[in-house]
This record gives sequence, C-alpha cells and structure tokens, in this order.
Amino acid sequence: MRPLFSCLFLGFGLAVGVTHALAEALPLSEWRRELAAKPQGDAARGGALYAERGCAGCHGPDGMADDRPGPMLAGQRPLYLYKMLLDYQAGRMAGADAAIMASVVREPSRQDMADLAEWLGALLRPAAAEAPEPPIVRGDRKRLIPPCSACHGAHGQGWDLQPALRGQNRDYLVKALQRFKKGERSNDVNAGMSQFAVKLTDEEIRALADYYGR
Repeated sequence: MRPLFSCLFLGFGLAVGVTHALAEALPLSEWRRELAAKPQGDAARGGALYAERGCAGCHGPDGMADDRPGPMLAGQRPLYLYKMLLDYQAGRMAGADAAIMASVVREPSRQDMADLAEWLGALLRPAAAEAPEPPIVRGDRKRLIPPCSACHGAHGQGWDLQPALRGQNRDYLVKALQRFKKGERSNDVNAGMSQFAVKLTDEEIRALADYYGR
C-alpha cells in the first residue's frame, strides 16, 4: 500500500480540478447500521500504521498537533474518528483539504481505519487552555441553541459519534465552526451542528474556540 496516511484530516498542498458532487450525509439510523458493522480495532496495529504512513506530519507525534494546522487526534472518540475517515472516503466532505484527505483514504480498508481510530482514541487527550467559560457554552434559549454539554459532554470530552472538543487546536475549532455556519460542511449527523452553528456570531465562535481549544 502506498503511504496514504500522511495526513488524517488536513493536508498540505493544492487540490486541483476537484469538481465532483458532494455525497449526502447519512442520517443517524444509517450510521448506526454502518457502525454496527465496524471491525474491532487493533490499537497496536493502528499505532504502527500511524508511524509508517507519516501521519505525524500533520497531526504530530502521538496525535498531538501542537504548532501544526491539523486537528488534535489524541484521545478523540474512536467512533467519531472512524466516521470521519468513512466520510472522507465516501466524498461527504468539501474543500481542498477534504480532497486531499479523500485521496489519502481512498485505499485503506475499514480494518485499517478501525485500527487507527482505536489507537488514537486510547491516547491521552491534551488539556484545554484555561480560558473563562463564555455564556454561549450554556446555550441560548431565545435562539434555540442548546448547551454544548448536551452533545459534547460536561467537560467537552465527547461521546459516541460526538467529537471531543477539549484540547482541540483553537484555529481548527474556529475553522470547523465557521464551515458549519457557512454551510461549507454538512456531514454532521442529522445536521446537528449545522442548525446551531449558523446562529453563532463570529465573536461567540472565537470564544468557544478559546474555551475548549489550546
């Protein structure tokens, strides 16, 4: 196999001439069936794949992407990591970075993806910066925005298909929320993030990234 895992979520370089239609996001019911068929991950093999395929170039040694543009993968929820890899492979993500990732994950098997997700999920999650909690973390009833904890846990640790936010790269969080807000990303299950992010102000997005990120 070629070195396909040079980056897991965000690559460098230019994606030229990518005009393919974006595949539709799967509803929760279909994701449940998809994940029920997920292979059992082998963490030891996943760690070897991570090292062999040069993932550290974008995501750092042991999934710690300090001083890199890619997201922190260490301690991320395994099911979420597996889902994201499948989304890239199926063409459910848009943008130049998604085009790069689509090529990265074109050939890996589902066992490979499960192994990587298992290894990364078992690593220690980095701590968040000590920023004050902004009001929007608790939601806004007037705008029908629920508390972040409703999906991502009381401490931003995530669960199941919902990603951990705590300790994520601040700039990556800003970028992800802005893409949800602008409709440039729509692979979230049942449009969970899209329907809330569109209501956030740019100031609130920055405050959330400061609070959860590092």
